[in-house]
Amino acid sequence: MEYHNPTLRVLRILELIDSNPNGLNLSEIADLLELPKGTISPILKTLSAKKYVDLEGMLYKIGPRLFQLGLSFASGTNALSLIRKEMHNIVAAVEEVCQMGVLSGTDVHYLLREDAKTVITIISGVGKRLPAHVTGLGKALLSGKTDEEVRDIYRDYSFVPYTQNSIMDVEKLIAQLQQVRVSGIAYENEESTPDICCIAVPLMADNSVKAAISVTIPKFRYNEQKQQQITALLLQKKRLIEENCRIQNYHLDF
Repeated sequence: MEYHNPTLRVLRILELIDSNPNGLNLSEIADLLELPKGTISPILKTLSAKKYVDLEGMLYKIGPRLFQLGLSFASGTNALSLIRKEMHNIVAAVEEVCQMGVLSGTDVHYLLREDAKTVITIISGVGKRLPAHVTGLGKALLSGKTDEEVRDIYRDYSFVPYTQNSIMDVEKLIAQLQQVRVSGIAYENEESTPDICCIAVPLMADNSVKAAISVTIPKFRYNEQKQQQITALLLQKKRLIEENCRIQNYHLDF
């Protein structure tokens, strides 16, 4: 792979300063990196102005902005750990597959999956993408958009049927999303995969939908009692995840 040398130079400077917590002056940085001070100096001035490094006297140290970025990364990682734990608890309670995903354009990008002991053949999985309009997760994620935003997203979009139940019209999709906004629950009825149903809830922070979790159920096990059990559990876990993330300042941006 060919590296972009100016970017690589900045990264080498930051890594060097980070490995010397007592700080380094301009001459020391230039000597250690074997680069001219005239090349290093404007980079350090820019990094200092943007708070990525601090200048204390003549010494450069890691600044608060890099610390904030590190906290943000750790926060996202902690949020995923929290969600995975609750997904594991959901699977233990209902013995069905539980998944978590985020919206990427018109697709659901699957980030987490907890499998049950009973095997279900579903085409989604960690790292994969599916059109949002045919999935429970996708509808939960899209419910955070206004009707006009949804129309804009699907303007000139070619709806492709995955099954005979797949939504093929943006107005039908919006009608379902309006119900999701009221109930907090999204349903999929054999729309992405034959004989597979799904119940999903959006995960919110700062009054916007950031992610969603779902439970996938084979049609032959999908009865009213099962639906009520999973719906109640997902709503309970939604509240728990959102509240814990708020209290612990975990970000739900992935």
